[in-house]
Amino acid sequence: MVGFVLVSNSGKKISLEHASHPCPRCKNQNSVQLTRSEKSLIVLNKRITDNSTVRYECSQCKWKNQMLPYDGRESAELDRYLSENSDDFYFGEASTPPNSSSP
Repeated sequence: MVGFVLVSNSGKKISLEHASHPCPRCKNQNSVQLTRSEKSLIVLNKRITDNSTVRYECSQCKWKNQMLPYDGRESAELDRYLSENSDDFYFGEASTPPNSSSP
């Protein structure tokens, strides 16, 4: 027997990463993951709309956002890495490499 759907608002969530992040709202250290949500509206067995969003979501307090909030720890780690490897990077005009002489 084949079913007939009058109206349906179906959806599913798919985790896009294994890593977890701390939640800025509830402060749980491992509850935020990057998630893709897919929703579709079906009327009289015909799919009317498909909607897909990718965002970070907390499994505990339902916090959602497109980006993770800025974390000072990550900035400190980046600063430390750049200071240790400063010879590998040049920050300046793209058209003038360091130690170049003009003709």
